[in-house]
Amino acid sequence: MQQSMTPLNWPIFGIRSAIAPDEVHLWAWPLEPIPPDLAAHVALLDPLELRRFRAFHFAADAGRYAVAHANLRRILGGYCDRPPAKICFRAERFGKPELAGDDASSSISFSLAHSRNIAVLAVAYGQPVGVDVEDVRPIEPDVAGAHFSAKENSDLSGLHGDAWLNGFYRCWTRKEAILKAEGVGLHRALDGFDVSLLADAPAELLETREEFSYPWKLHDLSPAAGTIAALATAYSNARLACFSFLA
Repeated sequence: MQQSMTPLNWPIFGIRSAIAPDEVHLWAWPLEPIPPDLAAHVALLDPLELRRFRAFHFAADAGRYAVAHANLRRILGGYCDRPPAKICFRAERFGKPELAGDDASSSISFSLAHSRNIAVLAVAYGQPVGVDVEDVRPIEPDVAGAHFSAKENSDLSGLHGDAWLNGFYRCWTRKEAILKAEGVGLHRALDGFDVSLLADAPAELLETREEFSYPWKLHDLSPAAGTIAALATAYSNARLACFSFLA
């Protein structure tokens, strides 16, 4: 039986070439099923991406990686006015990718995240961004106890069933988005700062015991059914535009 594509919530748009300084563009696309034209995606990868692609043990994981990174190149190529295969990347100190070479002069910043089912890309001009997405699936409460702050675990303790699960993923994605925007990933402890997680509370960074580069503004995202996502931006009044991308 052929696997169905994950339904996306955002309107379908083609490649964009312009973005305003106060905008953040969010792009989502499915990673399953693996497309029959996978070779066309693989053909866009650079040597480092090809090594990573070939290192995957399972073909499905390799396929998701190729589609995620090929579409990243297609979308960034529009903003940089470059062929997708010519886009150049480099890694910052903790591994956060950024544009390199001639593409670095574009002032385009980005953050790519993916779950098993979908990828989400945030693109901004002249401001750092971080995005995270997770498929909502059962998870052991011990994960929250090990990684979340006392305040966050206290908020979760009053929730049960689906409410607890959604609260967990709201918390996780908001924290991941901030750390990705900072460019440190999980090199910094998740319990060093507090974020909101209750359904009736706005997404926000509540308190930090870490020194951050910006007072990050958080946004909830809903790119597809069965997923929870979050965006961290440096600008408090950033305008969000959300698109689905189908190559």
